[in-house]
Amino acid sequence: MVRFRGLHIVAGVVAMGVAAVLGIVMGLNNTAVFTSSCVVFVAVSLWVQSRVAKFRTPLQGLPQHIPEGVAPERAAERPAERTTEQLPSGEGNAA
Repeated sequence: MVRFRGLHIVAGVVAMGVAAVLGIVMGLNNTAVFTSSCVVFVAVSLWVQSRVAKFRTPLQGLPQHIPEGVAPERAAERPAERTTEQLPSGEGNAA
């Protein structure tokens, strides 16, 4: 398995440097260069992190989300669809 730890940070820093150089070439003042570089860092690092997350496998041994109303021993099964007789009547609901 390939480890991608910190790849999103490295990509963000590289993009931040490129944005800073482009900002200076465009003639922006220091505040504008810094602000745009920070925005680019956040955008690129979040984008890379979302792409890398697709390749990661879920951690073993951690509890998975169990839908409300499903017994833990039946959590692996797909809950059957309810018929109109099984649906709640709506009494007492705030909605």
